[in-house]
Amino acid sequence: MHFIKSCFALGVLLLSWGVAANETPSPSGTTCPSANVFSGIFNQVCWSCFIDGFDLAGINSSRPDGSSGSAICSCPDSLGIPQVGVKASYWSPTRINEVVQEPYCSPALGGVNLQNTHYGQGLQDRSSPGQESGFMQYHYFSYPLMAMLEMLVLPECMNDDLTDFDLLYLSELDPTWNDDMLALLLNPEAVLFGSPAALAWCTADCITTTADAQQEASWGCAGCDGSLYPFTGNIYPMPDPIAGSSLLTQRTLASLHRKGLARKTMGNRAMCERVYAPMIPRSQYKFSMIYPVPQATNGGISVFDELNEEDSENEEDVVDKEAEQGGSFLESLSRYGKCCHPMGMSTLRWCTAAGGRLPPGKDTAFVYLVWNYTDCCIR
Repeated sequence: MHFIKSCFALGVLLLSWGVAANETPSPSGTTCPSANVFSGIFNQVCWSCFIDGFDLAGINSSRPDGSSGSAICSCPDSLGIPQVGVKASYWSPTRINEVVQEPYCSPALGGVNLQNTHYGQGLQDRSSPGQESGFMQYHYFSYPLMAMLEMLVLPECMNDDLTDFDLLYLSELDPTWNDDMLALLLNPEAVLFGSPAALAWCTADCITTTADAQQEASWGCAGCDGSLYPFTGNIYPMPDPIAGSSLLTQRTLASLHRKGLARKTMGNRAMCERVYAPMIPRSQYKFSMIYPVPQATNGGISVFDELNEEDSENEEDVVDKEAEQGGSFLESLSRYGKCCHPMGMSTLRWCTAAGGRLPPGKDTAFVYLVWNYTDCCIR
């Protein structure tokens, strides 16, 4: 069985490389890009995020809000008898979420189109003058990288039974994703988040998240990315594409928690088994971008690294323009020193201050690696 799984994994890897070399055109005529997820495991993944967050028996004080601070733990065995153990906590990459403008375009699968036509996908009116709205689809993948690489495989710390790369959810098949009124069936509390009190609450969440002090209790906010509600692909007003894609990834996780398809993995109650959490525990997650510009180094990567050599003259012009118009402002920003950031952190810290992560012509697809914080009891 292990041999069959290994052959299958090798086949998927070879297929992704082959597709990456020939990105396929979509039914609308645009090209579906490849994120090189399989071939970039070592240079696109923020490995320092795991190292910085590892905690054994409470020796690491740098842990997210709402996590367990205990050193010793106990969990019942199959007969209900408590077994004493040692608490272990760490950040690990468990999911990939891709946000795309083109339905069924999958950069994580090497730039393939999961469907040849867009029949039945509906239309979007973009003809209104001055319209600043947006709509994008998402595809949610299982990506338990530690288990796939057989690194730190602890049975007590497995978030679920998924041990391979797999497609878990497509927004194109979810009727609530493009209908705000239908989505109210899942998130009726959305009507409350247009009040001044909610606005003040989420403004405070933007400040604390940008200061890298995200609070678990801010379940109704999305930091500086925008409004968490409704749980749909409609964004109004549309922020910059980076913040918009980050916002939809937050909505993805929030909607999956509401549906029971994502569980809470941190805290004393979740140390023995994963618990249902209809309100997303925000401090449990961190993001790191894989595409279009990987967030794999602490200092970030300038968007100009993605430009072609023939664009070098235009690069100098853009740099001179930035120095004239906003150079002093960018210099005053404190660049975020880690390559995985709390979801909802202002793009001014993890994106703009690092040189930007939006190369010209690459604003239709975004791929994020979702990091999950786990508390578990090793016994």
